[in-house]
Amino acid sequence: MKKLKSSKSIILAAFVANLFIALVKFVVAFFTASSAMLAEGIHSTADTLNQVLLFVGIKKAAKKADELHPFGFSGEAYFWSFIVAIILFTTGAIFSIYEGVHKLRHPAPVDHLPVALLVLAVAIIAEAVSLRVAVKKINAERGATGLAAFLHRTKKAELVVVFLEDTAALVGLFIALVALLIEYFTGILFFDGLASVLIGVLLAATALVMGYETKSLLLGESADPALLRRIRQLLLKEESIRRVIHIRSLHLGADDILLAIKAEFDAQLSARQVCNLINGIEADLRGLYPEVTKIFIEPDIYRKA
Repeated sequence: MKKLKSSKSIILAAFVANLFIALVKFVVAFFTASSAMLAEGIHSTADTLNQVLLFVGIKKAAKKADELHPFGFSGEAYFWSFIVAIILFTTGAIFSIYEGVHKLRHPAPVDHLPVALLVLAVAIIAEAVSLRVAVKKINAERGATGLAAFLHRTKKAELVVVFLEDTAALVGLFIALVALLIEYFTGILFFDGLASVLIGVLLAATALVMGYETKSLLLGESADPALLRRIRQLLLKEESIRRVIHIRSLHLGADDILLAIKAEFDAQLSARQVCNLINGIEADLRGLYPEVTKIFIEPDIYRKA
């Protein structure tokens, strides 16, 4: 429950920041006729909608299993994270590139530039605060693992989505800020449209990375190798287990692991003794690793290939 609340706090911080920024950007884009500001407004709107979808994913993932879905709905969080990547690409990237190309073909000056620069500065601060919340959570979980490696290995899709969104938003804001300043000082009506295109390319790249990571989770990733090693060691400590033939695992959700074990038991044990032993092992595993929610242990005889 604490992990769920922690994820919600990160998403909520991003939602509030993006909603505020989107409203202000659209107002300024209307008065300044800046393509970069309009692209950023669309970007923030897409991000705001994305936070709503992440909330939907978390809520649906908490549903109890039913007859049609006996393993539960944990994968909902991965599905909605993938939808977020699609929306970011279609709504954010494509529109930004289109608007930028249009502005490059039909250049027009940016009005009320000081207002636009002030809004960008405020937006940068808001996005930085939102990103800081996500980074703080990531640092608390990744330990000594590198940031890129953690984002690739983590099973918490919402962390990856929020971090990538906030990072892209911050970079996009700096692009818009620099472009407007250059256009103001040079008088060349080119950089505003260019900024919109660059923001679109940035969003497309972010969406592709996000989509790749969430697709891998949707297809099914195994549990942390370190966790599987600890489980194997625990099994081998049991005197009645002669050999662990193999361990298969699958993340149904961030904290919902399915574990399938095939092991060779002492041949002198009766069927009842084997069943009692399996029940005891399952209880021990669930006590030590609450995230391992579904355990299947199959007795078998080891045969060399």
